[in-house]
Amino acid sequence: MIKLPVRKIGLVVLVFLVGCFIGLFGASYQYNKHVFSKAVAQNAEDVSWQIMIVSNLRLGEIDDAINFLEREIDSNILAIARTHNIIETDYRYGVLRAAKTYREIYPSNSGKASQVINALEEFPKLEKFKCESSLCRLVKQAQSQK
Repeated sequence: MIKLPVRKIGLVVLVFLVGCFIGLFGASYQYNKHVFSKAVAQNAEDVSWQIMIVSNLRLGEIDDAINFLEREIDSNILAIARTHNIIETDYRYGVLRAAKTYREIYPSNSGKASQVINALEEFPKLEKFKCESSLCRLVKQAQSQK
């Protein structure tokens, strides 16, 4: 009589373990299929446009490289600005402030220019610089040319 409940408990434990392994492998497969593959696809896209820009620069086609980067900046500004709840301590807030500062020196010429202006409207530009980044140097250069 004791063997019957032990077999049932053993069977339940076995079914539970098999279910755990199936769930683990299924989740792993889904993660690789949906999350990891998107990250790899994004990396492939990044390499593609980086090669295009470097090729333009090596051919001396600096204006083409700059125009492409300017369009990418506008697209990324709009993508970041569409997210909600960007607070002042958020990294995205600082990036959009830097974007606004940059766009005041170099206004957008893309078809998304008006959308970019609207998206950056609520963000203050950078006024004080505590660094010597390329953006800081650009702002100083623009101020000295005025």
